[in-house]
Amino acid sequence: MEPSAHRSESAQVHLVNPLWDPSGGADWRTIDTWRLLRRHARVELWSEFEPSPAFAREYPVQRIRPLSLRLPRHGTLAFIGTYFRIGHWTRLASFDRVLIVYNTDQPDRLAKNLRRLVRAGHEVEVVYTSEALRRLHGGSGEVLESPIDAQRFRPSAGARPLRPFTVGRLSRDLRTKHHEDDPLLWRTLARSGCRVRLMGATCLAPELAGFPGIELLPAGAEDPAEFLRSLDCFVYRTSSRWFEAYGRVVMEAMATGLPVVAGARGGYVERLHDGVSGFVVSSTEEAIARALVLASDRDRAAAMGAAARRCAFSFNAEDLPRRTIALLTRRKDVVDSDADPTGVAAATG
Repeated sequence: MEPSAHRSESAQVHLVNPLWDPSGGADWRTIDTWRLLRRHARVELWSEFEPSPAFAREYPVQRIRPLSLRLPRHGTLAFIGTYFRIGHWTRLASFDRVLIVYNTDQPDRLAKNLRRLVRAGHEVEVVYTSEALRRLHGGSGEVLESPIDAQRFRPSAGARPLRPFTVGRLSRDLRTKHHEDDPLLWRTLARSGCRVRLMGATCLAPELAGFPGIELLPAGAEDPAEFLRSLDCFVYRTSSRWFEAYGRVVMEAMATGLPVVAGARGGYVERLHDGVSGFVVSSTEEAIARALVLASDRDRAAAMGAAARRCAFSFNAEDLPRRTIALLTRRKDVVDSDADPTGVAAATG
């Protein structure tokens, strides 16, 4: 497809995110959304903050500078996330549509940003990153999951190297991104002969540092795609204090051809087929048992990984791009004629 083949000359989309964390899911969601839209609309990347050099070097990120009137104007304005402050600069411009992509369970932050935008004179659509988050929030807006680059996250070419069965995960290096019982989980798997690699896990050093067979890496220590290709199984759970609204790292692992063992609490569960592309578990004992089943039967692990790859590739190469483009390039008159509510009332009530 040529870059301009289906580009709507009237579609102007502004994507706003701090872009300050190269290990952040919302940051990469912003980049991958830009990647999907740029063939179909005039799309720009904006940040109110100093973006990470990793993003500034590779992508056309513009700083919002209200005093010099460098800011988004007209078209569709989409805030990717609610965890950052929205400045008063939105009073200086008008837009056909204003959206907040709600992708972390922070209702207080959502309500505050909604109030600021409404007081600036904007009508706001709330878009949820998963059905699970929409149910938790009691909202009624549309659901749009976080896209990944399925070509970047792909299995290694050829046969898997001979090595101990390697389990692991990656995330931001925060204790809330790890389940309370994860140190027990990893120690048990290591004692059982598995190799354990954890990126974004130096926060677990007090409990795991120096334990034989366990490698702790800071977030971003390796390229995420290369790190995932060093694993044979992806195991992912978060703290009871953190609801994983979508968990795009799970989809990245699936796209890499890894069977997934994942906790039952999170938006990613909607994309997992229990017993086919991985296992959904409800306890530490079950997580250990399922991971060891895969370690003892590599053919089954490989079959589940292949199923995970097919699911992730189909979703991220076909369904999700189509819905992302349709929602973010939609004209305002189409939105106004849509019978479905936007979810703003539920979010601000």
